[in-house]
Amino acid sequence: MCGIAGILQFDGYQGDSLRCDGSTESDALAMLHTLHHRGPDDGGLLIDAPMYLGHRRLSILDCTPAGHQPMGDPTQRYWLSFNGEIYNHRKLRIQMEEAGVSFFTRSDTEVLLRALLHWGNDALRRLDGMFAFALWDRGLKKLWLARDGFGIKPLFYTIDGNRLVFGSEVKAILAAGVRARPNRAGLGMFLALGYSAAPNTGFEGIQQLLPGHELMAGREQSTVETRQWYRLPYPAAPEHWSRQESADRLRTALESSVHSQMQSDVPLGGLLSGGLDSSAVVRCMAMNSDRPIDSFTIAFEESSFDESLPAASVAQFFATRHHCPKVNVSDFEVLNGVVEHAEDPIADNSLVAFWSLCRETASHVTVALGGDGADELLAGYATYRATQLASAYRWLPFGIRRGVFQPIVGWLPASDSKYSLAMFARRFVTGAEHGWPLDHCSWRTMLDSATAGQLGGQELQEQWNAALRLYSQPLSEAPDWLSPLEQQLHLDLCFHLPNDMLVKVDRMSMAHSLEVRVPYLGNEVVETCLAIPSQWKRRGAKGKIVLRDSMRPFLPHRIVDRKKAGFVIPIEAWLRGAWREPLLETLTPDFCEATQMIRPEALQSLLSEHYSKQRDHSYTLFTLLIFALWWRTWIESTRSPRPYASSQHNIAPTRITRLTSEFSR
Repeated sequence: MCGIAGILQFDGYQGDSLRCDGSTESDALAMLHTLHHRGPDDGGLLIDAPMYLGHRRLSILDCTPAGHQPMGDPTQRYWLSFNGEIYNHRKLRIQMEEAGVSFFTRSDTEVLLRALLHWGNDALRRLDGMFAFALWDRGLKKLWLARDGFGIKPLFYTIDGNRLVFGSEVKAILAAGVRARPNRAGLGMFLALGYSAAPNTGFEGIQQLLPGHELMAGREQSTVETRQWYRLPYPAAPEHWSRQESADRLRTALESSVHSQMQSDVPLGGLLSGGLDSSAVVRCMAMNSDRPIDSFTIAFEESSFDESLPAASVAQFFATRHHCPKVNVSDFEVLNGVVEHAEDPIADNSLVAFWSLCRETASHVTVALGGDGADELLAGYATYRATQLASAYRWLPFGIRRGVFQPIVGWLPASDSKYSLAMFARRFVTGAEHGWPLDHCSWRTMLDSATAGQLGGQELQEQWNAALRLYSQPLSEAPDWLSPLEQQLHLDLCFHLPNDMLVKVDRMSMAHSLEVRVPYLGNEVVETCLAIPSQWKRRGAKGKIVLRDSMRPFLPHRIVDRKKAGFVIPIEAWLRGAWREPLLETLTPDFCEATQMIRPEALQSLLSEHYSKQRDHSYTLFTLLIFALWWRTWIESTRSPRPYASSQHNIAPTRITRLTSEFSR
């Protein structure tokens, strides 16, 4: 796991923003400086004008200097900067060796480099892993950027005058002299969904390369083009596997994925929430290890949010070396750290807990396996049931819905409890009115359409509607044989997972120089899950049926049958308690004036309703709080972004490689 960055200068540009080589070199080094936390073990910068290609390395496989990046092929024509892991690198190495390709290191980086040269674009479809890479062709003066199919690894870019600037994080691009300006469209999407979905960001002019996409660039700005290389690997037609066959296939695929993702030359452990997903991963890790594995969770003081007891029972069952500190994540300074490292605004409150979990985990191991992706593949969220019920609810006459159910829901008292009845009921009756598929998409929103209109007027309300339409767009590429449940899963796999859950995993882990792997998104597991008949994924209120079946012989029944809890924090209580004063100090009329997106009188009304317990506006207020902190950190601040480095690492300097002669083809 690493960080990549680079600057490609376009030829023939005549203008004030043309920079000399010395200035560009300084910009490239500044970019790498901001990525220290992603790669404290080694740094490299290739200078081959017009290309300045950089890398920061977190050594995982072949920790020797032979794994240094950017890595060149034997001819030194092609140079690679790569962030991620290729889990099937040994298989690919054997295939290429049989074809006469020689290797000089044990690293998966060299395998990726040689695969790209050996198979060209087709190599992408052979990879099982998570990745974002930049390949520079000195002969053709062409740059190739690519991102893995689910977007597990990030990649941002911008065209800034005469140059293409790219990096693993936004802060690297800003360090190259790109100005941080707010993107109203992206920020409107953030206020609606809690994130500015790719290719948008909250920063004007800075884009994300979409998951499963590649970018090609040459000598001129006009040569920059992007295209999609990955689509979800559905079978050509529905499979008709039995429930038992589905469970057996899933267990085999998960065991294989975990085994391949346990490759590491540094200490490795498992993130254990006590839920089914992570417990299944820890079980597979235990069966693939001849010694106790390390497992990690954190404990909260609030009992309804604390998952430490079920996690401890799983740890005891598999005799892991379990680590479970009690942390005080209600400390407001933690939230400031989260905002700084998330960079793009994101209001998933589980980031706060995940930040603390990664910080504790990184003090013991360098690599950890987690359970993300299972809910979206196997229908773990309660929202899938809600969308099914919404269809039946809409059969009721509008007058009854409007005149009976909505007033009853409005009378429900606000509650600080986890997933309260009032919160669910209000989301249901407002979301159901949108109809399919927007009703499903509305479950992911941070505020409803009416509140958007009150807070930001017609502009924000239109952005809210546009965000839901964007969420629903992936259905246009879905197979026509998908069941209603599978269509919901398709949307979440293509939109919610890469824009929210995987952002959380990458930013919060890499802030602490920790690599987190996601076995449920291994190729074999994904292909298996997409083929499993939908009736074995969810029935009524019970989700992930097939995963429960596959793990029933190997996990305690109380874990297999445990209701999904979710790794969230008690923002309802904290916003009325420990975070109340900072919230009121942050969400001020001055903030509204600065952003020109929020009406101060509407914000004050929202605060009054929340603190009088007329309504629970926790998620909306948390989103606005993140917005205000993000604005203060990234828009108002004039300081350069500062890198965060885990105290366990000494930061290695960046080694510069200068190629001064033209490459002869």
